[in-house]
Amino acid sequence: MKVTSIRYFETNKGLVGYQCKTDVDGVEICNDGMGGATYLDGAFKYTKNFEHLSEWQLEELIDEYEGL
Repeated sequence: MKVTSIRYFETNKGLVGYQCKTDVDGVEICNDGMGGATYLDGAFKYTKNFEHLSEWQLEELIDEYEGL
């Protein structure tokens, strides 16, 4: 799975969240910006093959996309 785009947004508390599209239809990587974990979003039938990925592995996919 690879990240194909990222949308950053400001929460109503002035914090930053993000929504990442991936090359897998129906699977996004998200963080609501409220201090919680980064997580997979989408229907279980799409995300079930990736639920073994940790929060840190999801963050690494984002870092790769951003060239970090």
